[in-house]
Amino acid sequence: MLLHLCSVKNLYQNRFLGLAAMASPSRNSQNRRRCKEPLRYSYNPEQFHNMDIRNGAHDGVTIPRSTSDTDLVTSDSRSTLMVSSSYYVIGHSQDLVIYWDIKEEVDAGDWIGMYLIDEVLSENFLDYKNRGVNGSHRGQIVWKIDASSYFVEPETKICFKYYHGVSGGLRATTPSITVKNPTAPVFKNINNEDTASGQGNRRLISFTLSAVIQV
Repeated sequence: MLLHLCSVKNLYQNRFLGLAAMASPSRNSQNRRRCKEPLRYSYNPEQFHNMDIRNGAHDGVTIPRSTSDTDLVTSDSRSTLMVSSSYYVIGHSQDLVIYWDIKEEVDAGDWIGMYLIDEVLSENFLDYKNRGVNGSHRGQIVWKIDASSYFVEPETKICFKYYHGVSGGLRATTPSITVKNPTAPVFKNINNEDTASGQGNRRLISFTLSAVIQV
């Protein structure tokens, strides 16, 4: 009788232990479930050399926000410099009006320079004007172009550039403007054919003095 009771007791203990094991997953099963959980953050390829996602915790990593459509550069977010006309005749056309709309930082020392179209150095300006003490991001200035040593050819292409006074950074550039100087001399290129034809039209005249009588 005592042996039978011990067998029944052992049977219930085994069943109890089995139920307890089913209710409490092992550490390995917990690790497997954790590995299946997706990462909370995403990374671009440039960030992989700065951190190890597999070996380190990612809870303390600061992820920069993705660029939204509002961050992209559009025509409304760029600085612009416009001119009232793309063609100017010295002594005949109305004065040019330069309009600026600067999105970056502006300063009272900002200035606008007039340049030949292929000039890249800011100090090689033909003429310049300060934009004035007004610190607004938008404004305009009247520009009169006079005949000078810079416009010795019948036509010259120029542009205007807006520079930040503090940093010297280029803010905006106008499209090309054609300046015509009607008083500039026009030189005709003479080629070899014109020279040869001109010489062919010439006549050689020869004469002989005879019977010279001295009085």
